[in-house]
Amino acid sequence: MVTLKDRALPHTNDPIAYSRAVASSLFDWDTSLGFLPTDYTAAVLADADPSGEETSGLIADVATYLPTVDQWLDLGAMEVRQTIEIDGAYVPDSWTSAVEQAHGHLRPGTTAVTVTGTRHRSGVWNGESAESSHPVAFTVFVACEPSFDRCHVLRLSQLANPLR
Repeated sequence: MVTLKDRALPHTNDPIAYSRAVASSLFDWDTSLGFLPTDYTAAVLADADPSGEETSGLIADVATYLPTVDQWLDLGAMEVRQTIEIDGAYVPDSWTSAVEQAHGHLRPGTTAVTVTGTRHRSGVWNGESAESSHPVAFTVFVACEPSFDRCHVLRLSQLANPLR
């Protein structure tokens, strides 16, 4: 029996490793297993900002990363699977000036991590195997120590609109 238990995000204070796990959680899915998009996003949402301050924004952000339920059901008929091949995860150069411009209004330990990679999809189209690959880039905003005992997801940038 297939479960999604192993999709929990790691308990770490390494914002890079944590952001890579967020990317995998959002981009690695299979419509043919009987799960819905919310099953795949649950791990990210379960690890949201413990203060709740950013949670409603994160819910809205996450919703843009996966197909809607109607789209998902259509993709399920085509047995679509998706994975991400992560090429890089780094704190973007612009983050330093963003922190300075925030004048202390960011929670200590908040970091932006831009993730770049390739989204691979495969499935069946008109009875034939089909595959596609497209570049992806986005930024994960996380808060780690000293604000929290480990990293948590705050927000996500728009897909294809990361901090540079």
